Amino acid sequence: MNRSLVAGLLLGAMPMVALAANDHPAAPMKAPHQKPLTEQDLRAEANASQRSESAEAIIERFRAGLGNSNPRIAVFWNRAFNDQVSDWASQRRVVVSEQGSLHGSIPDGNVSLDGKARGAAQVETRAARRSAPMAPAFDLQAGLVSQLTRAGATIVDRDAIMRITDNALENGDFSRLSPDQARLEMRALSQHADYLMELNQVAGNEFTIRVLNVTNGAIQAMVSSNGVPPATDADRRWIATDRGFEKRERQVSLRDVGQELALQTLAEL
Repeated sequence: MNRSLVAGLLLGAMPMVALAANDHPAAPMKAPHQKPLTEQDLRAEANASQRSESAEAIIERFRAGLGNSNPRIAVFWNRAFNDQVSDWASQRRVVVSEQGSLHGSIPDGNVSLDGKARGAAQVETRAARRSAPMAPAFDLQAGLVSQLTRAGATIVDRDAIMRITDNALENGDFSRLSPDQARLEMRALSQHADYLMELNQVAGNEFTIRVLNVTNGAIQAMVSSNGVPPATDADRRWIATDRGFEKRERQVSLRDVGQELALQTLAEL
């Protein structure tokens, strides 16, 4: 074959080869590259906040749903609200009650007396008072109460409403027997609270919250959370050290955890 013809064919094919090499699109990946999970990634995921909505939006929506009402919420700290309706453990206790009356008249000098009396006795044994479990730290309680109050709710104390209710039942002579604690608790809740919130710290960084309607027992909200608030730019600061500037993140306090638990509960309500 003529060498000039071969050279001409090769020169004519070179632009096509160059065009194919330069303009050919890259083949798409079948699946995106995934970084393998490490223990550090799992810890970061567990410690991440569970809330994406802003605090202002949650409180505004909760207030809008309230209307003119001001809900009263009683909080049980690490205390279960169970199906126990009496704090008497058995049928053995001693209760003695008596009632009597006497009527008399003197018609025409004749004395006529009419009397009657009635008595009853019952034997029962009262259960030993159980000590209440340890309540969450004061700072955590303060954060939760302040956030709920800011949203328009009134937080009532369990011990206070029980003492107030018991005192209202007393006529002043202190002659009645000590009331049943479980029934007194229910009476206090029905008179002084609209909702009951149970907050339990099941682990160091795990909390469960249940909100009940005191009137009908309906479950209004159930929340399980680590109580970690979302990180903001204000939480990260650059600090000058002898090794230069270092970024430091603000430590989450128990008060921050209490406020975050309240916000997540308000979001569910």
